[in-house]
Amino acid sequence: MSEAYSSGAWQQVRTGGVILAVVSVLAAVLVIAGLGYAFGTGQRHAAALAAAGCEPNLSPSGLQCTTVRMLTRDYTRLTSPALQQLKTDAAAYTANQWRHFGAAKAALRAEATAANAFAASLARFPFPPAAAPLARALIRAIQVRSVLTILQLRSTSLVQLRSFNIRVRIAGAAVRADLQRVSKALETRPTATQEP
Repeated sequence: MSEAYSSGAWQQVRTGGVILAVVSVLAAVLVIAGLGYAFGTGQRHAAALAAAGCEPNLSPSGLQCTTVRMLTRDYTRLTSPALQQLKTDAAAYTANQWRHFGAAKAALRAEATAANAFAASLARFPFPPAAAPLARALIRAIQVRSVLTILQLRSTSLVQLRSFNIRVRIAGAAVRADLQRVSKALETRPTATQEP
């Protein structure tokens, strides 16, 4: 009986060893396959973004997909109301610069406040790397114009207020030129050298 028992026990041990070996090999194959899949995630993600029309180098961190169209739309949503407010304040100044000192100064004060708020909003906008230097130049141009407006506010007469008009107009032209450069940069699809 012990011989039969020992031969059966040996058979069980051998069968258990075979099962253990098969499971170990299967587990190793699955781990290797999982690692291979994980290493290809970046390429699959880039391919999925490209298939959806996304531009990986336009996407700020945390966003899955940004297209040129989405970025320009968001930029326009930011700039349009700010520019409209600045135009309204400039028109109010122009209407009052010859006869209403208090109203002209109030318009300039509103214009400086709107310009500073606009520059702060632009500083928070997620510009892609290709447009970021142009955006910084735009923000500086807005700040320069705002400083001129604040200096203009220190005037004590309408004549003194108007003496700043040419410098403010030149600074405004620089802002408009930088706005156009930023818009053009945002509307341009990144080149192959700019791809991540």
